[in-house]
Amino acid sequence: MTVPALRSVSPVAGLRRRRLGPLEVLAQSVAATAPAAAMATSPGQAFSLAGAPPSALAYLVATVLVLLVSSCVGQFTRRMVAPGSLYSFTAKGLGGTAATVAGGFLVVGYGFLVAGALTGAATSGTGLLQRVVPPGTAGTGLEVGVLAALGLLVAGAAVRGAGVSARLGLALELLSISVVLVVLGVVVTVSVGRDGASDLATLAGGVGHPFGPGGQGLLLAVTAFVGFESAGSLATESRRPLAVVPRAVRWTAIVSGVLYVLAAGAQSVVFAASPGAGVAPLPLAAAVEVLSGPSLAAVLEVGILTSFVGCASASLTALVRLLFTMGREGVVPRSWGVTGRFGTPAVAVVVASVVAVVVPAAVLLAGAPAGDVLRGLLVVGTCGYVGGYVLVCAAAPAFLGRIGELTAGPVVVAVVATGSLVAVLAACIAWSVAAGGGWVLAATALVGLSVVRAFALRWRRPALVAGVGLYDETRRQDVLS
Repeated sequence: MTVPALRSVSPVAGLRRRRLGPLEVLAQSVAATAPAAAMATSPGQAFSLAGAPPSALAYLVATVLVLLVSSCVGQFTRRMVAPGSLYSFTAKGLGGTAATVAGGFLVVGYGFLVAGALTGAATSGTGLLQRVVPPGTAGTGLEVGVLAALGLLVAGAAVRGAGVSARLGLALELLSISVVLVVLGVVVTVSVGRDGASDLATLAGGVGHPFGPGGQGLLLAVTAFVGFESAGSLATESRRPLAVVPRAVRWTAIVSGVLYVLAAGAQSVVFAASPGAGVAPLPLAAAVEVLSGPSLAAVLEVGILTSFVGCASASLTALVRLLFTMGREGVVPRSWGVTGRFGTPAVAVVVASVVAVVVPAAVLLAGAPAGDVLRGLLVVGTCGYVGGYVLVCAAAPAFLGRIGELTAGPVVVAVVATGSLVAVLAACIAWSVAAGGGWVLAATALVGLSVVRAFALRWRRPALVAGVGLYDETRRQDVLS
């Protein structure tokens, strides 16, 4: 048997290999998931939609589903080092055409999440500014200005390097989680003190249907987890990727799930005590202001702001690593696969950042309410993520079969995860259609374009499609050193 020679140059050369420690890799998944922002906004968004927040049960079910997805992703992250993450994993299981389709889903998911996080941060920042500027001076123009400034901040961090972006995201997220937990604790204590018996019953049982009418509660509970797998995008830059990345992905899902269950129980009390808050762009902040005053609401807005900024930073990092991989392969312009002075794909950063700022800014300037824009961006982004999750879960058994390591356990996990995700994706599409045609039309057009392009590439350039899914390989100098 002929043993293939080791490469002298990695296929992903240009990225700074083996520089990041376990904490920075964990920070990538934690910041992209943005537990603090999700704790503070996800139940409130469901409250706005359905008149009742999802119970803790919805978040518990979502946690189990996400852990099944994590298990499927772990089949790859324990064996491969790929900055393209789910895109490259799908290629190794289902082939190049499916991977190219997955890439389209993921570009929509990452891109809309970056835009949604920037919009959430701008909404929180504008809320803070409205407390100090003269009445009438804070409006859509100010919100768009804050959005652009924050976009410039996260783009600068992404160009400077994954380590800078990850450390920024983790510091902001830890601060934000602390703030949200403290605020929730205070406001629940105040609410229970006013009507202890009924509020404690609400805390134990939640409000209304556990998943919300039409399943919106479960859908938004899943939305709270998207991005948990993005530690895989830093595998090349991690010092021990095959051990560190799977651990970061799994523990991000577990810890986030615990936080969401606690937050959902607390907010069932808060919104029961302040039913009029659902019309606000940030319902929890509005409820906190009613129950405990503007000072505590301002503190919460700071926490939401910093969490959303961290989410935008980490999600942009994952997005540009995906565009880097696709550019290096020629699926998108090859200039997006070129790294600059800091070992980052600067062109991809600029392109992604501009689009992530321009899209929500244009919708806001067109007169759409900030709350609707935030909700639409996050839910459509979730549709993109879930599409990518469906394909990678389906790819896991095929990949294990190809390498001769298939057993019954991963097949059962993949079947359950794939079926559940398809149901969530159907709910996501149904919600988008019911909420208004604009967002779903944009997402469908983008995903449809990627599907058409995938098959067009397969027909015109079959060798290119057959070779997609590149990953980092051991170099001669790695062995010698």
